[in-house]
Amino acid sequence: MSILSARGLSKHFEGVIALEKFDIAVEQGQILGLIGPNGSGKTTFINLVTGLLPVTNGKIFFSSEEITNLSPHLINKKGIARTFQIPKILPEMTCLENVMLGQHCRHEFDVWGTFLRVPFTLSRQEQEIRQRSLEVLESMGLRGSAERMASELSWVEEQLVQISRALVSDPKLLLLDEPTAGMGPSESKSVQEAIKKIRDSGVTTIVIAHDMRLIMEISDMVTCLSFGNKIAEGLPEEVQKDAKVLEVYLGKE
Repeated sequence: MSILSARGLSKHFEGVIALEKFDIAVEQGQILGLIGPNGSGKTTFINLVTGLLPVTNGKIFFSSEEITNLSPHLINKKGIARTFQIPKILPEMTCLENVMLGQHCRHEFDVWGTFLRVPFTLSRQEQEIRQRSLEVLESMGLRGSAERMASELSWVEEQLVQISRALVSDPKLLLLDEPTAGMGPSESKSVQEAIKKIRDSGVTTIVIAHDMRLIMEISDMVTCLSFGNKIAEGLPEEVQKDAKVLEVYLGKE
């Protein structure tokens, strides 16, 4: 069963074609690897799905409901969360506080719980948000860093924090944009294990990465884009051997 699908999805920027008539179906519970050279349309696709860019043509469906051109906060409420290639972490806040921000879409402001609580104590809503955020940090191996300032985090920790912030909103679909960019093998391995945990928890995941080892090891299916067009799709071992992929992405001589 497809949890996310796109039909004829296109995005043009003043004559520049970023994505053209792209069709895709992401099965529930799988990890889809989305690959392609720089400028192939990968991040554009994520931006269209999450409402950060308007669609030029085509339609997007999530859990059989059309979400084309909905605002980002409504798409997030429906169960889609994402990360960014450069983590948008607030350095003046703690690791825990950064993660807690991810639950804003799941809670309305608790007026009575806020103003009628005992001074210098947390409201029940705040306690619930804090506890859920600690649970997610625990699953990502960051429980011991909860009270550290975000400005003190390493690059891999920043990536894991933004993944945690996305997960705390309890998404059905998680979109990860270059989660291992700039990392060495050991750091990349820790992110790889985190992604597998996410899949095992039942969250469908789309991963954009130039790290081909990561993509081939974690993906159930792989889709390759080039100049906004889909050129290959299938099992990792099939896409890895595809002639078009070898030519445009892997550098066939």
